[in-house]
Amino acid sequence: MRIFVFLVALLALLGLAALAWLTTRGPSAAQAARIEAVLEDPAPKGEPAAYAHCASCHLHDGSGRPDGSIPRLAGQRRVVIENKLYRLRAGTIRLPVMGPYARNLLPEEVSEIAVYLSQLPEIEIGPSDASDEERARGAALYAQHCVACHGGNGEGDDGVMASRLCGQYAGYLERRLEEASAGTRGAADAIMQGVVGTVPDHDLRPIVAWLAGGEGCVSP
Repeated sequence: MRIFVFLVALLALLGLAALAWLTTRGPSAAQAARIEAVLEDPAPKGEPAAYAHCASCHLHDGSGRPDGSIPRLAGQRRVVIENKLYRLRAGTIRLPVMGPYARNLLPEEVSEIAVYLSQLPEIEIGPSDASDEERARGAALYAQHCVACHGGNGEGDDGVMASRLCGQYAGYLERRLEEASAGTRGAADAIMQGVVGTVPDHDLRPIVAWLAGGEGCVSP
């Protein structure tokens, strides 16, 4: 009987934990409604046919998911997108969901998708819950550790295939830093793994807060 009561209590706690996670990490009601509306809309004029598979996750407007589970790609650098898709095709980036789609793309489709996403208008950045002090500290830490590859304002760099990070979702940035540290995406994170290893964990959050806040964003 005691074991049964314990199991019931444990399940209740797990349910509350899951609810709390969805409340804090999942999209708000307004965000969820916008995602549903974007998915229901027909493909906009100019969207490549090959992007149809991408839109199911990244949405027609390239905005991804506000909880960071799917990154925003609108306004991302064309060369960076092409490079990522080709590396997914080759298997040098390990992403089980993306890999099969990328491997089925023709070279001209890769180019069409990259051009389309790079030319999409940037998505409005929501308010940040980080303090002014934390964002200022993040800007200084970013300049110390990240600027050499990702540019002075997080705009990225075609020469080193560095992604545009300015205005990216905090949840996605946090996850990518964790993946880079663990080396779970293969050769894709060789450089990042070395850099992240030199930054204390308590310094990563301010960097993410500054980037996600979109301060100083410039067009790629």
